[in-house]
Amino acid sequence: MFDDLGVATLGSLFLALVPGMGMRDALVTTLLVQLGGVALTGVLSLRLPRTIA
Repeated sequence: MFDDLGVATLGSLFLALVPGMGMRDALVTTLLVQLGGVALTGVLSLRLPRTIA
């Protein structure tokens, strides 16, 4: 469910940016946003407890 939401959000972002930025810049921006989301998820996952007892 959340994967579909992420794909739709990134796709909508890309399509919204294309007219103003051009294809290449819109793609780079979208990929950077995705990379930022992955990095944020990784950093936040480090704060999770190591074990659940």
